[in-house]
Amino acid sequence: MLFDTFQLISLGKKPITTGLKLIQQMINHNESMYVPLREINNRLGGIQTRIRGDKDLAEKWRNNWKKWAEDIYKKHSEPFFRQDNPLPLPKDGEYDEYENPFQKRMLISFGAQIACSVEVQDCLDAAKDKFEIYKKNESSLLPDFKTTVLNSVISDANITAAKENWQFLWEKYLNSKQATEKEVIYYALGLIRDAETLKTFSSYCLDSTKVRPSDALYIMGRSIAQTALGAEVSWEFMKSNWKTMGERFSNALFAVDAYISGVLSNFATEEKLNEIEDFFSNQTETLGAGLAAYRSALQSINANIAWLER
Repeated sequence: MLFDTFQLISLGKKPITTGLKLIQQMINHNESMYVPLREINNRLGGIQTRIRGDKDLAEKWRNNWKKWAEDIYKKHSEPFFRQDNPLPLPKDGEYDEYENPFQKRMLISFGAQIACSVEVQDCLDAAKDKFEIYKKNESSLLPDFKTTVLNSVISDANITAAKENWQFLWEKYLNSKQATEKEVIYYALGLIRDAETLKTFSSYCLDSTKVRPSDALYIMGRSIAQTALGAEVSWEFMKSNWKTMGERFSNALFAVDAYISGVLSNFATEEKLNEIEDFFSNQTETLGAGLAAYRSALQSINANIAWLER
């Protein structure tokens, strides 16, 4: 029902207030099942992405739902995520009161994820503690919490600490032989709130001795561009290095689509739309396999602009 409502909202057939009222009703009903909670978070996150260019509005929006995330964390995740005497995660057949231990584990992980993402302090403190132990003993960090912990320490508002942790994880990325671990790490690395580090990370993507070519476009399009700051850095890097990337990645069909879409699709102003169209106006032929993704990105920007106007 929530998905269908937001589909109608995106088409302009229902006002956003209808979707927000439905979310509030679900929250007031004390929804505690993983799948509905995940859907609520997806919808709230989608709005967050569209308004991320307005720092004050994005901050207000995040704070509006912080209490909800904190309640989920306290109820479902804190006993397992805390650093002091955490409870063991449920296993099949171990907890009779859990009808589905797998779903319970997903809910525990989800609660920590959303609480840290909106900067619930208890959750952030636990994540930092876990990361310090992880630096000494990699196996200490449970897979259920790895993404949350890495994302939290790299997106830390304390830039000095975040840059130190970024360098540690960058070394982990270079030395890792596991594709799944590399992916978890590079998504986290893109969350740092420091433009110079993001520029450096972008430049690494053009150095095959540092970043695998198979990762490069995904890092630039999905990792670095996932925040408002990162999107600006990625767009400037795209403009400055477009010819080089076209020569190097012209045959990477799906990756090129992901790159163009990731960098461009979430902008939401007429100014940025005009800037993008002006840049490509005389060189659409250079888009090659990414032409369809470029056109789709322009449609997304126009839709974001129209959505914000409503």
